[in-house]
Amino acid sequence: MRSRIMRTVREVWMGVMVWGIWLSVGRGWGAETNVVAGTGEQETWLVYIFSKGGIFMYPIVLLGFVGIYFIVDAFLLLRKKKLSPPELKEQLKGLLKEKKYEEALKVCEERPCALTRILGAGLRVRHRGKVAMEEAFVEHGAREGMVLRARISYLNTIAVIEPMLGLLGTVSGMIKAFANVAAMGMGKSSVLANNISEALITTYGGLVVAIPLMAVFLHLRNQVNSMIVHVEDEIGELVDLVE
Repeated sequence: MRSRIMRTVREVWMGVMVWGIWLSVGRGWGAETNVVAGTGEQETWLVYIFSKGGIFMYPIVLLGFVGIYFIVDAFLLLRKKKLSPPELKEQLKGLLKEKKYEEALKVCEERPCALTRILGAGLRVRHRGKVAMEEAFVEHGAREGMVLRARISYLNTIAVIEPMLGLLGTVSGMIKAFANVAAMGMGKSSVLANNISEALITTYGGLVVAIPLMAVFLHLRNQVNSMIVHVEDEIGELVDLVE
């Protein structure tokens, strides 16, 4: 239990570090370009971006935190010990060597994971022959792969939505800018500048969140493929023991 808590803390810390580094890059850019200069207030870069970005910054930031949750969830899920515990594999191997197929099936039902769900599906149709078992392994292996890909697909969805929210904020800001020009003329340059600033900041905020999320999603997609191959190899070793 303690080791599980420590792993969770490490994963959360890794996520925070990634976001911290990325935001530090953005803050450094803000300092170099003096984005907060002339505001008359001692604002931090993050406060400035959030306060000047308009209402669309709220869903952008909210989805960013949701993305962090899915990142931590995916890293906790995509581990060999989670999908195919070594001690469980050795227990099943011993039972299959002794031809205790019913006991092995009971273990699969009592300790659900990717390995046991696939192996259990094959053992249930063992009486129908080797071909039926292999078909069950393939079918449930594909199903497990779909489940894992579905768990990380939310990251891709958020990474796609974030720039769209930024673009929507850009359109909103430009509409306000031209509406103010039509109402007050070009005399109020500060109002026009604030509207244009809002338009650009929302796009910037959406990209700041979307880029690291997309990078992590691509990494996790490769990790899913690697985990599926690993589980299939483990299943192959166990299947050779079934007669």
